[in-house]
Order: sequence, then C-alpha cells, then structure tokens
Amino acid sequence: MTSAVAISLGVLSVVALLLGALILGRYGRERRLWNLYWGTGIVLVFVTLVEESALDAGMWSQLLIRSYLVITAVLVGVLSLGSAELALSRRWKYLWFGFIGVVSAACVAVGALTPVPSSIMFDGAVWSLPPTIVVVASSLVTVPGAAMLIGTSLYGVVRQRRFYLLYVTLGTIVFALGGSLYIASFPAAMYFADFAGTVLLFFGFVRVTDRSAAAVRTATA
Repeated sequence: MTSAVAISLGVLSVVALLLGALILGRYGRERRLWNLYWGTGIVLVFVTLVEESALDAGMWSQLLIRSYLVITAVLVGVLSLGSAELALSRRWKYLWFGFIGVVSAACVAVGALTPVPSSIMFDGAVWSLPPTIVVVASSLVTVPGAAMLIGTSLYGVVRQRRFYLLYVTLGTIVFALGGSLYIASFPAAMYFADFAGTVLLFFGFVRVTDRSAAAVRTATA
C-alpha cells in the first residue's frame, strides 16, 4: 500500500468516526432512535475503513476478510432502520425491522461459515468477487436497505419538498457506485466513494428535526 493511500484511509477513517460520533451525540441529547441507527451505521463505515487499511497493509486473515464483507453489507441495513424509524408507521416499521434482522442474521451466518479464498486479494486490495453465496446473502441486505434509504428520502423530496433529503439519496447512490468501481478493479475509488457517501448522508441526517420527522411519519402512515 502506498503512503498516499494509507494517509487517505487514515483521514477518511477519522472523518467517518467523527461524523458518526456527532450523530450518536445528537441521539444522546434528543433520544430519537433514528439518530441511533444512522450514527451506528456511519460508525460501521469507520470500522470497514479501518479493516480496509489493515487489508491493504497485507494483514490477511479469514476473520478480517469475513468481518469486512459482512459489516459492509450489514451497515446498509442498519442505516435503513433509521429511515424506517423516521418514515414508516408502527406496523410497517416493525415488519421492516424484522425483515432486516432476519436477512442480516443470515448474512452474518453465511459470512462466518464461508471460507474466502486469498485469491480475492491482489496487491493489498479486493480485486474479485467473494464466493457467490456471500454475494447473494449480502445482496439480501444491501439492495432492500438501499431501496429504503432512497425511497423514503425521495418521497420526502417529491411529496413534501424536503430537498435536504436529496443528500440521503445521493449518498446512498455514491455508496453503490463506489462498490461497483471496487468490483471493476478501481479499489481506490471506493475509499473516496465511502467518504463522499458518508458526508452526503450526514448532511441529510442532521437536517432532520422532530417537526420534520413527525410530518414525514404522518404522510407515510
């Protein structure tokens, strides 16, 4: 790993941790659960960046790569819980929480039990897809989770003119784009996509107030 990449990952990790801590601090003050889920999701982004740094430094182990692949997927589900807490009625919220809980548990189980070949790595970066069963299990979390993030934010933009929610839409799309670039052998692009996506999500999340949350929930009930 070049010193430039190492420094970049270090800076991105610190920024992600700071943003996550700010949202969790807001939860501590206001006790609004959507801040807990969003803050936790962004802290998990920090964890994946630290794991990327370790992998890029050549610290290969099955525990590290399996943890990285699982957390990368599960964090999207955790972020979606914040949007569900904010936007859905109680019945639909409980159904969503149950669904994300089940598919996340399945993702963790598959990730824990499936060996990942070292050939997935090249020059300290993930350059090929993990085993198919891991990809499928991850997709069961990431695809619906991203759809929830994008769908609820676009609803707020179109129906309620809450344009700050576009940050959430764009942040989710940037995350997805970063993953595509990673798979397409541009691993460095994912680091900065993670950073840009995290910052965009943060700008959207912090604009949510009690008043706007009540309006969104009433409209989608």
